[in-house]
Amino acid sequence: MAKNFLAPAETAQAFIAIGDYKTKMPVAKVMVSSFLAGAYISFAAQLLTKVTHDMAPIFGVGFSSFIGGSVFGLALVLVLVAGSDLFTGNTLLSMGWLNGNLNTGQVLNNWTLVYIGNFIGGLFMVWMMYTTNIWEGHGGLIGAKAVALAYKKTHHTFMEAFARGIGCNWLVCLAVVIVAAGQDTAGKIMGAWFPVMAFIASGFEHCIANMFIIPAGIVAKANPVVAKAVMEHHPNWDLNSLNLYTFFMKNLLPVTLGNIFSGAVLVGGIYWFLYVKDAKLDS
Repeated sequence: MAKNFLAPAETAQAFIAIGDYKTKMPVAKVMVSSFLAGAYISFAAQLLTKVTHDMAPIFGVGFSSFIGGSVFGLALVLVLVAGSDLFTGNTLLSMGWLNGNLNTGQVLNNWTLVYIGNFIGGLFMVWMMYTTNIWEGHGGLIGAKAVALAYKKTHHTFMEAFARGIGCNWLVCLAVVIVAAGQDTAGKIMGAWFPVMAFIASGFEHCIANMFIIPAGIVAKANPVVAKAVMEHHPNWDLNSLNLYTFFMKNLLPVTLGNIFSGAVLVGGIYWFLYVKDAKLDS
């Protein structure tokens, strides 16, 4: 009976070929594919916002976090099964670089293009959500949840955000590995869901998700209905501190660095060392 998954050594070897393919894609295709990934992640982030916006007072923070992580699992199912290019997953190009198949320029060029494309996808979804007026739903509480998520993310210290970025992409890249190992759709979906649920429920930080979540909060707070709902629940918050500076410097920069470290080193580097370096698959 044929197995329905690849062994870790086989999966690691597969990533060498995947890296060669990704770095040779035409720029236009990279940009379109990465735009889709940014939008797909944003769909999941918006779903999390809507589903959990009024859960915590009823079910508690822990269970609400679990439900949020469960619905956010949609993100990597769309990215990895439906297909698109996500910056955090592409940190695994480090395996091809360590193996000598890719040079530094190829890796950095791909990361830059995909990062930009993901950002455009996230901002497009911010515009779409603003236009839907969904944030005014439930007396502005849906938008208030969007603002609260963004506010909390921009009030970590640099090292807190960096460490949360490490935890996030360690799990996300393990999800990528599991999906690559799976040989049937059901296995790939389950492989994507569990690690993603875990990183959201744990409170870790994903730079691409934050390209939607934090701009969404910045835009939503300008809505008077939403702002009123926020201040009713958090009267001591200074919403002026949720801005582009805190977005980039207090969250996006340290989280991106943490995501790169865990994806490129803790998953890509270690898997290359264990299963690719000095190893050959049986022919």
